[in-house]
Amino acid sequence: MVIPNIIRDRYLLVVFSASWFLLVLNLILVYLQLGDITTPLIIHFDVYKGIDFLGSRKDVFGILASGATMLLINLLLAEFFYRRERFLSYILTFLSLILSILILIATSVIVSVN
Repeated sequence: MVIPNIIRDRYLLVVFSASWFLLVLNLILVYLQLGDITTPLIIHFDVYKGIDFLGSRKDVFGILASGATMLLINLLLAEFFYRRERFLSYILTFLSLILSILILIATSVIVSVN
């Protein structure tokens, strides 16, 4: 098994599961909301300058893919640091949850603007 320490530790398992659940829920919501849009999407909007960055659905799904990559890297690093410094493992785990929440907020703003 690749991640036995995280599976044994209840706190790490619950928080990483919540992180992945939020990311998958975010993926489903973005797909349902932006699945049939073919026009360019507003990715970034500035109050003073207006629309700064336009993109496609691929850019929004790229945000989710980079978030999944970061969660996977945090998962592997937390497993690596678990035996050496357990505190670092907990920090990486909770940062993964914060990252999932921030990605959920960012994609929700993109969906709501479009």
